Amino acid sequence: TPMELLKIQLQDAGRVAAQMKAAGQSTAHLPKISALSVTRELLATKGIFGLYRGTKATMLRDVSFSMVYFPLFANLNSLGPRKSPDSQEAAFWWSFISGCAAGAISAAAVNPADVVKTRLQLLNKGAGDESYSGVVDAFRKILKNEGPSAFF
Repeated sequence: TPMELLKIQLQDAGRVAAQMKAAGQSTAHLPKISALSVTRELLATKGIFGLYRGTKATMLRDVSFSMVYFPLFANLNSLGPRKSPDSQEAAFWWSFISGCAAGAISAAAVNPADVVKTRLQLLNKGAGDESYSGVVDAFRKILKNEGPSAFF
């Protein structure tokens, strides 16, 4: 989504500046980046569709998360204690724990898709950063060049 894309760009601007500082280079020449400046740049260079870069990877992540989270939450929640002996509703604390566990497991399961989404949405590549043509290409290149640990 456009907001997700803008968030990634703003986060990445900090990464690039930190890399330059670590290498002993000056960051004084870097322009100030804002959501508005990123939006203008995207519209000027990529058009309106540039705001939706990485949408397939975002959908892959979000749909996969929901496919894992909701059934897992329902099953975990059904295993715990009820509010009262004649109630079908789980105790609040059990629903809370079930939600936390389902969320953590789901997030870990879809993290590779989140890594791919983030890489696809980066506009300004740093030195040595790979370029990707799509979701499958990104998965392959990340796995080949950085190994499975890059997804986590």
